[in-house]
Amino acid sequence: MDNETTTKGLIPPNSKPGKDQWAAQKAQSPNHPRSRPNYRQRATISASGIHSGDVGILVTSDKGQEKKCLQELSDLLAEFFEQEAGSSAAPADEDHTATATEKEVDIEADISAELNSLRPHGASTDGASQHLSLVTLDIPCVSFVRFPAKSPVDPVEVVRKICLAASNGDQSRPRSRYIRRLSPVSLMRKTLNEGLKTLCSQILPKHFRVESEAEDTEKHPESNVHPSQTPCKFAIRPTIRNNNKINRDEVIRTVADSVASLGKHTVDLKGYDKLILVDVYRNVVGMSVVGSEYETLKRFNLAELQASHFGNHDKDETV
Repeated sequence: MDNETTTKGLIPPNSKPGKDQWAAQKAQSPNHPRSRPNYRQRATISASGIHSGDVGILVTSDKGQEKKCLQELSDLLAEFFEQEAGSSAAPADEDHTATATEKEVDIEADISAELNSLRPHGASTDGASQHLSLVTLDIPCVSFVRFPAKSPVDPVEVVRKICLAASNGDQSRPRSRYIRRLSPVSLMRKTLNEGLKTLCSQILPKHFRVESEAEDTEKHPESNVHPSQTPCKFAIRPTIRNNNKINRDEVIRTVADSVASLGKHTVDLKGYDKLILVDVYRNVVGMSVVGSEYETLKRFNLAELQASHFGNHDKDETV
């Protein structure tokens, strides 16, 4: 009876207007999913692969659930960017002047606009506003979410905040069914022609360069600048997939040498201050630097973090 009421007055699909008009009219029905306020279009998933210059998140899932995992992560990121955009938007005071406060508001507005542009789902039905690329790979259980080129949004910070919310028992978001581990990738480069060394030179200085006060003052004479970083304890954790030409020890040695050239840092595999994640997949290598909370947040395993608050896993959700 409900179906008769819902489709009453619609042109049958086998009539002259055809199936397209039938589908369009049916979509206007109040009971159709697209008419619901929280309806999200399914994200576009491609097999375009990972390329040099990519920035994003590697995500693991159970075998055979890769596409569902990507769709779920797409929804999760959409909610995350929406919340971040809302929290970073600050109303300007009526009697404010052109001071540093006004500049900070402008910066927050720029960040808010950028976060809005990253939403995987938009109001546009043609998908033009989908800026995140969801990519399946030719290995089971692993997929990739590519961020827009030149985006200022840091995937490390995105993953950290998502996992921190799950660790704190934030139940405002639904429990993830398919997402397992999230691995941020600050940048991807080709493994050929010393690509790993190039990647180290682009990622590591920001986190490990130690300069004397004299060197910093010489570079920044206008201010009393402190050293860029202080010596710290670090560890390196490489993951190699679908590549039998790169040796794990070689990766560790190359990265360690690069860190050593930036300052007097020490290796500590368990009590590190900073952890360098290196992901090799086929002919590309990605890198990111995370903090000591990586272990506390269960190595960014979202499933384990949520399980600690929602109870035991179902059998089909075993990590």
